[in-house]
Amino acid sequence: MFDTIVQILCQIKEDPSLRERLTHETDLNNEVGLDSLQMLNFMVKVEEELKIEIDYDEFDYLHLRSIGTFIDFLNRCAPVAGAYEHAVE
Repeated sequence: MFDTIVQILCQIKEDPSLRERLTHETDLNNEVGLDSLQMLNFMVKVEEELKIEIDYDEFDYLHLRSIGTFIDFLNRCAPVAGAYEHAVE
């Protein structure tokens, strides 16, 4: 999941070298520097790539204090309906 988040951040920031500076402790609010539109794009892309549905009623700005904290929050989010369904016969 960390690698996917890093990849998304590099795409949104259009800065492949960002990958070298990101760690689990990187503060998404203050160190990455996403503007409001980039943040919205980031959240949508995370949902799409990880096939999860972020519960915005539970989401808090503090979940962005580090990539690791954000991953912890994402691990509690529900998968998108149908994302993990398998045909059973």
